[in-house]
Amino acid sequence: MTSNSLGKVSGKGGEYMASVSVDSLRAYTYAYIDINYLLENEWRKWVNKKDGTTSYFKKNGHLLFWYFPKGILLIKFSVPKFYYGTNAKPYNLDNADLIIKLIDHKIKILFPNTDISSFQNWICTEIHPFVHYYMDNEKDKITYLECLKKMQYLRLKKHTFSTGIQARNGSYALNIYSKFDEIKSRAINKPSSVSDADFAILSKVKNVLRFEYQVKKAYLRRNYKNNRTIKDVLTKQFCENLLWDAIKKANLNNHFLYKDELIQKIENEFGKIKASNLIEFVNDYNEMPKDFIDAKYPQKTQNNYIRILKEKTINPVYLPNKVSEKIDFSNFSEPDKVNFKFLLIKLLIIINLIKKYLIQQINNDVKYLTASSVFSPPAFFFEDGGG
Repeated sequence: MTSNSLGKVSGKGGEYMASVSVDSLRAYTYAYIDINYLLENEWRKWVNKKDGTTSYFKKNGHLLFWYFPKGILLIKFSVPKFYYGTNAKPYNLDNADLIIKLIDHKIKILFPNTDISSFQNWICTEIHPFVHYYMDNEKDKITYLECLKKMQYLRLKKHTFSTGIQARNGSYALNIYSKFDEIKSRAINKPSSVSDADFAILSKVKNVLRFEYQVKKAYLRRNYKNNRTIKDVLTKQFCENLLWDAIKKANLNNHFLYKDELIQKIENEFGKIKASNLIEFVNDYNEMPKDFIDAKYPQKTQNNYIRILKEKTINPVYLPNKVSEKIDFSNFSEPDKVNFKFLLIKLLIIINLIKKYLIQQINNDVKYLTASSVFSPPAFFFEDGGG
């Protein structure tokens, strides 16, 4: 199931949409490269202290290459950072072929006398698809961040930060955070990591929430086996499917409601006693500190209540403040397409109104003409020799 089949959540003014892209990408291919050539071209040697194995690495712009003498060439890079100089700007995956051609060009320059497979055939071992959710103001962004921090992420270890949350295990990680605040934090703590391109886009991501799904090697191998080449994974459809999987894992396909909406939905879905228990739980879950919740409800009880609510498509976390728009986390449509759609709808409405107005005016003229002709024929009737 993909995002295209899902409904949309809208407020009074419209809808929030987002577009899917990829940040970090890691892949490898088999190649045999002369070690002397690497050393002559300023590749650095790395010795693993744990097992004593040796490898070589070189950074070329925003690309990081590793070579292992067993015959494995590995690359890791951020797609938008490689193309734009910042990973804050989503790269359009409809143009993924361009990225592949540019990487192939870089590889030919680095290894002019070595036969290396096209980048599209390299095996992907890590991919970080992401989606940006755009809000009208900072207050809405903070409200949603607080909701996301309250949620449980089953089978994942959760860490909360001032700018967002991370929930992870050995196979994948969910990162949900304010991109604007993340860049500002890096600018203060590690200025060298912030580029001019980061600063240039800062104002455009001020009210953006970023949802990033960091998928590791074990996840890809388990779920996709042999379909892990770059041409397989570096597509909008593949990344949408990954993100949809992450949205379901995080229970974000069940939307955040206001408190009164959530209580009403529980009352409609459950009997009186069960509804009363669930309402007490969600009130505590949203309004009381974690220590209080853990003392009152054993973890097994919390998980059971959340599971029961999830089965009725109910998110236990409610919006504590009024927001301009409600986010549909499961809709990945691009903002510019949405704006065009709304403009087109408005244009059609205006055209229909004009048509109705003109038809009404014509009807009025016909009525006037018919009524007046009973008493005095129009001038053209006499001039044409009528009567």
